[in-house]
Amino acid sequence: MHKKIGILLSGLVLFSSVSTTLSQTRTSSPFSRFGIGEINYGGFGRNNAMGGTGIGIRSSQHLNNLNPASYTAIDSLSFFFEVGVSGNRQTIKTGGGSQSFSDMNYDYFAFGFPISRKIGLSFGLKPASNAGYNFETIHNREANPTLQTAMGTGNFSNLYGGIAYKVSPALSVGAHASFWFGKIKHSSFHEFLADRTNTFTYGSKHEHHMSNLFLDFGVQHTTTLSENQKLVLGATFRPSLPVNAETTSIKSKGMDFTASENLFAFGDTLSYSYVSWGDESFKMPTSFGVGASYVIDGKLTLAADYSSQLWGENKFPDDYTQTANTSMMAFGAEFIPNERTATRYYQRIRFRAGAYYNEDYLMINGYQLRDFGMSFGLGLPLRRTNTSINVGLQMGSKGTAQTGQLSENYTRFTLNFTMHEFWFMKRRFE
Repeated sequence: MHKKIGILLSGLVLFSSVSTTLSQTRTSSPFSRFGIGEINYGGFGRNNAMGGTGIGIRSSQHLNNLNPASYTAIDSLSFFFEVGVSGNRQTIKTGGGSQSFSDMNYDYFAFGFPISRKIGLSFGLKPASNAGYNFETIHNREANPTLQTAMGTGNFSNLYGGIAYKVSPALSVGAHASFWFGKIKHSSFHEFLADRTNTFTYGSKHEHHMSNLFLDFGVQHTTTLSENQKLVLGATFRPSLPVNAETTSIKSKGMDFTASENLFAFGDTLSYSYVSWGDESFKMPTSFGVGASYVIDGKLTLAADYSSQLWGENKFPDDYTQTANTSMMAFGAEFIPNERTATRYYQRIRFRAGAYYNEDYLMINGYQLRDFGMSFGLGLPLRRTNTSINVGLQMGSKGTAQTGQLSENYTRFTLNFTMHEFWFMKRRFE
């Protein structure tokens, strides 16, 4: 009976989340105007509540997509389904004031299960990067003032499949095949404020389309320190691969601006261009990461990660995006007061916390974008099972070291449901 309910729930959530994940605007950050937008570096619910750590984490109770080698930690009789939603509140600050935005979105869904005692599989859908902004700027205030309005929408999604193989009881290796697809659109127009009735408005639109396969590799090694203590070391690597993508650009003028295909209801096209990213020799950068976790079984997990992506070696195929190598550090912890208690539910709750600091891939006015914050979370078990509800809270800030420039403060609430079933166990009675 539980299995049938689980299948039905998984199917309903799967079909509803696919459609909404592909269509949502997931950010209101003006920094998503550049490059391929705001990249989603995060993992699943437990990872994010622990500061985004996961390269050196193995768990038999949660999926961990930050290192494909972790899938061999899934029990040989288990099936996991995870789905997550998130709510965001972003406050954008400039020298002239601030503005706040909020939204709620589907985050991801994922499945994980073993096909033998040595091989584990996982697949799912999660956001890869997003664009979402709408802001206005006045130029030449004294002489001939113009109003520039800039808008961005769209996202790239990541449909992935992963496999892991247990080489020995202590060593596991894994690989992800990730298919990125979708489009991001940037539109802007300039309007002369002195005479809005009789002058043309000038507009431009750039659309980025991507459909590309990327590969990631991971390894984890477990050292047993004592009967209930262990140390896990992990590493990940993504080779640089060409990007199958294209950009179409159009500039036009007219009287009635829209963000549609032709920019104006009635207008004249001034220029049109098409650029293949492959023609520009643009590649997704080489990336690597290392991580470690110290575990006291059923009690404590301490984790730390470092990762980098070599964006500085690539030139994005537009005239205004500057990139730099990323540097990301994360620390996290999970504590369980008493996992084995049968009467005190609160002692089986998993308490999580973390902190992170990222130097992002974008350069703004010659300064690298930085992101730092803290995270907190709870893992709420359902009965005496591995099924759980997980809540998390991230609070952080984005900006550059340039004084008085654009900055962003954000709060992100996450809610994810982890369903566990013993689907591969033969029962004598139904």
